[in-house]
Amino acid sequence: MIPLAGFAADALAADLPARAPPPPVAALPAFTWTGLYSGLFAGYGQFDNRTSPACRGADGLAGGLRCPVRSALSPRADDFIAGTEVGYTYQLAPGPGLVVGAAADYQFTPIRSYGLETGALPQAGQPGAVYPGGVYHVGQRLDWLATARGKIGYAFDRVFVYGTGGAAFGGVRIDTTTTANAGFFDPRVNLPEFDARKGALRVGWVAGAGVEYAISPQLSVKGEALYYDLGSRTVLAGDASGFRPNLAVGARAGMSGVLGRVGLNYRFDDGLPVVGPFVDVAKALIDPVPYVAPVAQVWDFEVGTRYVYDSGRFGKSFYRPADGTMISRLTYRDFDAHSGETFARLDHNPTGLFAKGFLGSGFVASGGRLNDEDFPPGIRGNVYSNTLSKIRDGDVALSAIDAGYHFLRGDTYRLGAFLGYQSTTERANAVGLVQTAANPVIGSRGVPNGVSVLTQDNHWNALRVGLAGEARYDRFTLSLEGAYLPVVGLDGYDRHWLRPDINPLAERGTGSGYFVQGVIAYDLTPTISVGVGARAWRMTVDRRDGTTQFPTLTEPAKFSSERYGAFAQISYRFTDPAFGLGGLAAK
Repeated sequence: MIPLAGFAADALAADLPARAPPPPVAALPAFTWTGLYSGLFAGYGQFDNRTSPACRGADGLAGGLRCPVRSALSPRADDFIAGTEVGYTYQLAPGPGLVVGAAADYQFTPIRSYGLETGALPQAGQPGAVYPGGVYHVGQRLDWLATARGKIGYAFDRVFVYGTGGAAFGGVRIDTTTTANAGFFDPRVNLPEFDARKGALRVGWVAGAGVEYAISPQLSVKGEALYYDLGSRTVLAGDASGFRPNLAVGARAGMSGVLGRVGLNYRFDDGLPVVGPFVDVAKALIDPVPYVAPVAQVWDFEVGTRYVYDSGRFGKSFYRPADGTMISRLTYRDFDAHSGETFARLDHNPTGLFAKGFLGSGFVASGGRLNDEDFPPGIRGNVYSNTLSKIRDGDVALSAIDAGYHFLRGDTYRLGAFLGYQSTTERANAVGLVQTAANPVIGSRGVPNGVSVLTQDNHWNALRVGLAGEARYDRFTLSLEGAYLPVVGLDGYDRHWLRPDINPLAERGTGSGYFVQGVIAYDLTPTISVGVGARAWRMTVDRRDGTTQFPTLTEPAKFSSERYGAFAQISYRFTDPAFGLGGLAAK
């Protein structure tokens, strides 16, 4: 029976049509890290604010006769950082293998910190002699940092692990003052004042390591840690009072630290997308064709740049600890700023998840004004004082990053909620001084406009909780967002340049605020749009939650900052099918 059964099966099989062999499976191209790339990053930065006293004594020796004896101070210095990078990598062979390359980056690093020592300062070589009521401030700030580095590492397909190192360049400023204080409001006669400060471009080295993961042939995310060292410098100053003409007093400070950064890079397989977009725009303007709205992909990615013009106001008030009455109020008004800004947005359309952010910085234009008011009793002259100064220059920076979910979605609209973080810095420098009230002591002789009198240096950090929505009609898109800032932190410094005994004053506090923004965009092509928008924000700290630290006392303080302005923008929308993220989207 078995042989017959087998024969029958063969006969039936012979009656069936021959089966075609399966088509060959196309081999997927091997992933490679070769190519030019550019990206944005943000993270945390710090420097080891190691300082030591420096002095050339009356006998000409370091630390010599009559030098004030002070302590080595190392105040903590860290803050939020953000920047951009461009680079090129070359993979020696597809698949796992060695990768080499080069990168250059620039980051805005608003990191600064200052230490304080008070009390009688002994005089070196003079047993029992002191500088009474001594006040010693020292610190430094890192305004920006750029690097040019080589990279070498190993690619495990889409994972690239690398080491990196090269040259570092930074804008560093050291500030130190040493005074003998006659009393908080007393005239300063024949009392030594040493005010040393210096800002300069510094060159050093940088080294670190990182890991990068390609989530598509074009997009990759990275984490990176860098150590930088810009060396040490000494600053000295003579006695401004002339009482100790042979002394030079200051400090030595080293600038080195660590950066921790996470970023998003875009790799240009076929060269920079620069010429193509301009050609598309020219064609759209010269020979318009019926507009076809962009088709939503699995992933949408948009990046653009803005010019921002805004104006602002910062105010603060100090209160007497004993009875809570106001003792002083400073108001910086109408200080306008011009800024450049980069923004980006990534949407996963099937789920409604999105991430967005922007990074911008700029300069403060001259023309604003500062009113510095003091209220009796207990002030010099014992009469109300109101001095007027001119805001000469300064700088501003604003950045935010959010992640959210669109809970309402349609073909032409969407509305979502987001949670994020916002960082804001503002610095205004005021010059000159005119007394506009009747106080006979404060500013009675005036100060020329070429002399710096006050600087306000604020860093605000905030949690963002908000709503963002947009509606589209033909080529036009209206986007609106509003955020409540439930937790706001202020880290500021007041710099009284004509009062070394109280320069700088640390200002701290917590509060709340808001941020609102609207944009109207017009699609020139399905990939390029232009637009205009407006924004406003405000942050406040109540006097119950704010303080100003004077050398010998802490005063309750109230702070408020607000800015409002308009901007113009242009953006590019990447339209790769599924943006090369189909595999990830399926997950």
